[in-house]
Amino acid sequence: ASMPSAFAEQGSHARVIIDCTEVFIERPRDLQIQAITWSDYKKNNTIKFLVGITPQGHIGYVSHAWGGRATDRHIVMHSGFLNRIDAGDEVMADRGFPIKEELLLRRAKLVLPPSAKGQEQMRAADVTDTNMISNIRIQVERAINRIKWFSILKGTLPITLVKSIDDIIIVCSALCNILPPLSE
Repeated sequence: ASMPSAFAEQGSHARVIIDCTEVFIERPRDLQIQAITWSDYKKNNTIKFLVGITPQGHIGYVSHAWGGRATDRHIVMHSGFLNRIDAGDEVMADRGFPIKEELLLRRAKLVLPPSAKGQEQMRAADVTDTNMISNIRIQVERAINRIKWFSILKGTLPITLVKSIDDIIIVCSALCNILPPLSE
């Protein structure tokens, strides 16, 4: 009853939808920490973490925070996320998660939007699949936005709070899970 209609209507069998997100932090004084937290994507110092949501829209997994330099793949590989995957699970992600082989070793499946690379035009079936996956993946974006609703994560996190970021992320995620279901 609480499953977003995008899942039910599309017949998705995904157990979890994953994505990474970044939070701005003050520029560290230590040059090595500056390098670790620098995000080429955000052009700023950030911390980055992995979020996984259930088909019901609840936050089912948050990783520890990593420096913004960490790739999505690195976080998935080293965060313990894969240890929670069972045989037969489907993991939905975007193309930034090249983890197909690791999931296959666990007899699980990675669901990605079809690629248009090397094609002049996508096939009609691929366009349909892309739309279906996009309609479902938007739920993880909504869940991440909820986590970032909290003032502590909206702006630039003071460097003095970076040591507590894992606890901050967990508390914000838990609070999100007691809110009404994600809107359609």
